[in-house]
Amino acid sequence: MKQGMARYYGLDKPAQILCVGHSHMVLGIDAERLERELGVPVAKYATAGANALDRLWMVRQFVERQPSVKTVIYDVDPRLFDTEGLSSASYTLFLPYMGDPVMSRYLRREATWQEFYSARVIRTTRFRDQTINVALRGLLGRVENKKTSRMRVEDLQGFLEREAARGIRNNPDARGCFLETIDFLTKRGITVVLVYIPVADLLNAVDPEGQEGVLQVFRDVAGKNDKVVFLDYNRDYQHRHEWFYDLRHLNGEGNEIVTGRLIADLKRLFWEGGERRSSADSTDMDVSSMETILRHRSGRPVEG
Repeated sequence: MKQGMARYYGLDKPAQILCVGHSHMVLGIDAERLERELGVPVAKYATAGANALDRLWMVRQFVERQPSVKTVIYDVDPRLFDTEGLSSASYTLFLPYMGDPVMSRYLRREATWQEFYSARVIRTTRFRDQTINVALRGLLGRVENKKTSRMRVEDLQGFLEREAARGIRNNPDARGCFLETIDFLTKRGITVVLVYIPVADLLNAVDPEGQEGVLQVFRDVAGKNDKVVFLDYNRDYQHRHEWFYDLRHLNGEGNEIVTGRLIADLKRLFWEGGERRSSADSTDMDVSSMETILRHRSGRPVEG
């Protein structure tokens, strides 16, 4: 089972690009296509419910295993700093990795002693439906998961009302975990690309002030650190309801569009004639390939 999970998440290969996130990344970005078109190894360590704290430890675990990582694509959205609901017990997703030195430290911190020692003694308790599904998909080589249906707006009113009552949560501890992740990566010379994978405009209309406060955190981080870029794809695609599986997630058509946009930006994003461009200007750049970027990141000279 662990072998299947490692294959699914790419933990077993020396990736140069690592995609990290939750279900938005799972359904929204095609890592196999990234690898094919960029010509470098790409891993996607993303799972539904992974919160900011989980991602900090996911990144630590992956970089410890695969120091080949040069670029991390990190999915962001206005609910990244929400620690309630689905994400409240998300550490249990990583119980299968309790033998990993990094994840063992995380689980000792987050799990109850009953959870930790039960999983240590009874190995089957480390797995739940979600991790079993991940392991099976990895063993079968079915890494990408694309939805074919389109959301039905008329079925979503109840959900939108609940979201309106809930609002955007901006937990300072979760925000601190995010900033610690950025610090961990950039101090190691790893470039971080923050990608706002679109969510439907109907959901964006809920608590716009709270949403703007979170997005400003991402803009500020990118503005202050030349190893960080923020790409906001939400603005261009949030109104394309035919590209959504539900309010939060892209379907296969949306995945195709956003992955293509990301590939184009990764090819052109950072350098032109040796000069760094801002993320806002990324669509106007003319850099030949991601290889140039990765050579520069690794300290090798950039030709031409």
